[in-house]
Amino acid sequence: MKKLFLILLPLILLLSVFGCAPGTKDLSSKNQDLQKKVSDLEQQLKTIKELVENEQITLYFVKETSADFYLVPELRTVHRQSDMPKLAMEELIKGPSDKSLEGLIPEDTKVNSVKVKDYIAYPDFSKEITRLSVGGKGEALILASIANTLIKFPEIEKVQILIDGQQAETLAGHYDISKPIGRNDTVLLPNTNTGA
Repeated sequence: MKKLFLILLPLILLLSVFGCAPGTKDLSSKNQDLQKKVSDLEQQLKTIKELVENEQITLYFVKETSADFYLVPELRTVHRQSDMPKLAMEELIKGPSDKSLEGLIPEDTKVNSVKVKDYIAYPDFSKEITRLSVGGKGEALILASIANTLIKFPEIEKVQILIDGQQAETLAGHYDISKPIGRNDTVLLPNTNTGA
C-alpha cells in the first residue's frame, strides 16, 4: 500500500499543480486570443491577395439623358493579367454592369490585340466593329469610349484603332481614324469627374 501511495503521490501533485491550477484558465484565454489574432491575420492576407490579384479599371459607356447622349465612367474590378489594355477593351465590348448605361460596340467584335508603343495604343479589332448603324454623334461616342478607356492607363496617351491589323479611314463614315486620337472630354456627361 505504501508503494502505491508513493507512486500515486507524484501524480496527485502534478494534477493539483497543472490540472486544477488557476493558470489553466489563463492559458485557455491566451489560446483564444492567439486564435483570434491568427484569424485576423488570415483575413488581412486574403484582402492583400485580392488587392494584388485584382485591379480596378475605368470603362466609358453611353448614358441617355433628356437632352442628349453622353459618356460616363464605370469602375470595374477585374482579375489582373499581363495585358490589361486588351482586357479593358474586352470588358468594354461586354457592356456596362449598370443597366442605365449602354455599350455601342457590337458584341460579336473580337479584340485581336492591344499593343502599346511610344505611348500610343494600337487596339486591333475584328471587322465586326464596323457593323454600326450610328450617326456622327454615335461614332464620336464609340471612339471616345475606346480612347478614354485606354488613356486611363499611364503608359497610353493616344490611340490608333486598327481593324484586322490594318489602319482604317473610319468606323462608321463620320470620323477619320487613320491617325491616333486622344482623350475626348467633350462627350462626357456634364458634372462627370473628368479625372475618372
